[in-house]
Amino acid sequence: MNEVKRPRLFMREEIKEQVDNVIHNYFLTSYHKAKYPYAVIDIKELDDEVYIPYALEIEIWDQGDDTTEIEKICDDLKSLLNKKKEIKVNYAYVIFFSNCLTILDDDKTIKRRLLTFEIHLYKFKEGE
Repeated sequence: MNEVKRPRLFMREEIKEQVDNVIHNYFLTSYHKAKYPYAVIDIKELDDEVYIPYALEIEIWDQGDDTTEIEKICDDLKSLLNKKKEIKVNYAYVIFFSNCLTILDDDKTIKRRLLTFEIHLYKFKEGE
């Protein structure tokens, strides 16, 4: 019998795989020699009795004078993830876009955006 992955680990692997199609990413902290652009992902668990809600934060980092690349990445991630629905073994989920914020950095060459999504994760047993 296969062991069911814990919900947070399942969701983290799903998101990493999806976001990797758009931009190289790290979970919680980046590699100190990461090449721009890159993303740092965090998944925060919220509380609900019907489903397992998560807040997904994707912080995108880029360097340069122009914001065109970082804006394109934001648009691509929003298109990829907003209203995304998946049904997998033991889990189903849907993702909703919440917002995209600009984060000002002391270094004026660093461009940062924070995308926030809400994930509704449903856990079920095979055969249900």
